[in-house]
Amino acid sequence: MIPVRFSTLPFLYPINNSSPPQNQSTQKIPVLGFGTWDLSGNTTEAVASAIAAGYRHLDCAKAYGNQKEVAEGIKEGMRRAGIGRGELWVTTKIWGNYHGSKIPEGHNVNLAELDLDYIDLVLMHFPVSSTRTLDYASTWHYMEGLVRENTARFIGISNFNVSMVETLLRNATIVPKVHQMELHPYLPQKDFIAMHKARNIGVTAYAPLGDTHSIYKTMTMSRQNRPPPLLENSVLKDIADARSCTVAQVALAWNMRRGVVVHPKTAQPERMRENFEAYKCKLTADDDGRIDAIEEVNVMRYWNICPTMLGQPCYTGLQDG
Repeated sequence: MIPVRFSTLPFLYPINNSSPPQNQSTQKIPVLGFGTWDLSGNTTEAVASAIAAGYRHLDCAKAYGNQKEVAEGIKEGMRRAGIGRGELWVTTKIWGNYHGSKIPEGHNVNLAELDLDYIDLVLMHFPVSSTRTLDYASTWHYMEGLVRENTARFIGISNFNVSMVETLLRNATIVPKVHQMELHPYLPQKDFIAMHKARNIGVTAYAPLGDTHSIYKTMTMSRQNRPPPLLENSVLKDIADARSCTVAQVALAWNMRRGVVVHPKTAQPERMRENFEAYKCKLTADDDGRIDAIEEVNVMRYWNICPTMLGQPCYTGLQDG
């Protein structure tokens, strides 16, 4: 049975899906999480260290290929931190080869790899199946069954565009708890976030520090008007100096101030601590305005595998889609 959970962490906020269609009760999700994408070699130690350092939200996925190592890190991290399962929020995702009626099978694979009895949040990783079909509406029906059978506390989506979200809601019984998407000062997607707030759907950000991973640079190398690396942006650096923060902390704090859950990834203990302390970076309304204005000069989406790997567009109509 899924336990009742309590937390005293200061940077939790409620995501409330209270309007029909419904069924996902108000709960708190740690707004500052730890990403596990592309962790390799020292995955178990990185996850254990993150939990010991205070992280209580882990963002995982079957497609990352490391969930068994993450599972060992969870056990060791909980031991070091002296906490129980009910104090940890685990998010994972189901890849397109388990869409449709295969959702229960994909969910069971995640449960087995993570060695857990339940998952806090299960996301549809992409709206596209492995057969290059946009079958997200029918797939959502099977995801709703995970909540009813009490092995997933909440369900959500990732990498959808406006029309996809609207179509899903027209066919859903349960509103997505969250929508995970690329969000950083070069891709703020303010209108899209406002749409989700109006529909009581939470938002979580991947790549919250922009192009810090080499794969993003490779994927966008051909772009003619590439902005400077996000962590070298002069506006962010100026604000960081003024607020006695690092540039990474400014970028993370800016997203959190607008109600976005972030989960940066790093295996370096010093970076882990730096990112975790982003909630201490106190920005002002003027800082927010200056960061919001960055998109007027620089707009950049770093992750777009939909047309190439998946054979279907995901971001049509969105900022830099």
